[in-house]
Amino acid sequence: MPTLLVALLAAAPPPGLDAALALSLRGEPIRALSALGALPAAPGSSLAGRILYERARITDEDLRDPAGASKLYEEYTASFPGGPYAGIALDRIRYIAQNGRPPEALAEFEDTLRTFTRGNVEGALARMEALVRRYPTFPLRPRACFWIASVLRQRRQFAEAERWLSLLARDAPGTSDARRADLAVAQIESLRDRFETAMAIDRRYLESQDPLARELARDQLGFAIERRRLLRIFLASLGVLGATLAGLLSGVVRRRAPLRPLPFELRLFLPIAAIFCALTVYEDRKVGAAVALIGAGGSILVYLSAVYLRAGGARGWRGLGQLALSAAAAASLAYSVIYTTNLADLVVDTIEQGADR
Repeated sequence: MPTLLVALLAAAPPPGLDAALALSLRGEPIRALSALGALPAAPGSSLAGRILYERARITDEDLRDPAGASKLYEEYTASFPGGPYAGIALDRIRYIAQNGRPPEALAEFEDTLRTFTRGNVEGALARMEALVRRYPTFPLRPRACFWIASVLRQRRQFAEAERWLSLLARDAPGTSDARRADLAVAQIESLRDRFETAMAIDRRYLESQDPLARELARDQLGFAIERRRLLRIFLASLGVLGATLAGLLSGVVRRRAPLRPLPFELRLFLPIAAIFCALTVYEDRKVGAAVALIGAGGSILVYLSAVYLRAGGARGWRGLGQLALSAAAAASLAYSVIYTTNLADLVVDTIEQGADR
């Protein structure tokens, strides 16, 4: 037990190192570097190696100086080739060598990505667009264009996303980046319900020599076919819903059915719909908006059906048929709302995997 305690104490970073790293975490990189430089460490010791690596990391991540960081990483790998951070240092040296021209562009690119991960989407998007315009020969420019297009696609700004992908393909013709951009255009075309255009692009890459392009094309072709099927179901649902509502309204007018008092069915449906709407809005506003639309449309459907039946609507088999048609209209209403609010994937995942809570 004492031997284990001694080993743990030897492996733990000394308090001085912790204090220096805390300065970096608080956003004081210059003071952190000064504190690291003041730490006593025997040349060649594990503490000296850790101090050198942390100096390189802070210079890289906090000061956003890739050229200076690369020199420190090189010093670390030369002095501590078997050190615990040698692999990370070598990866950063290679990455900076390939993409660090000019070094300020690389620093801006990486800091913009960090801004995005912290949740500032608008700020990151504006900075990345400015970066692409300011550095036309930056090696990571294609990746920056693709990142911008991906963010815009997620925000459903499809035309702008395709414009950035076209810029990427123009700047890097014949490269893997250009192939990824072309396939990303196909995905956007599917999302815009332009299935023939999307599938034509995907089919061009089914026999590509690029294995990643082949795999993406195969997946996206299936995605386009599925999206087209869902659109056809949506159009059929609209037809069923429209025909049912028109038929009920026509029957109510023909029979001059009294619209008051409110039917019992509607008075039963409204509080239930309101409770479901309130619960879903509390959990997720987007889902809550869809439930509110379904509740509003369902209220109209319930009201017209109840008024029609109260006025002496269909009886016997015709009544059962009218009930089945109303049920089909209700299902069509739910599907139409789910489709138009882009919640189809969420509903499918929930059915297949179950609700989170």
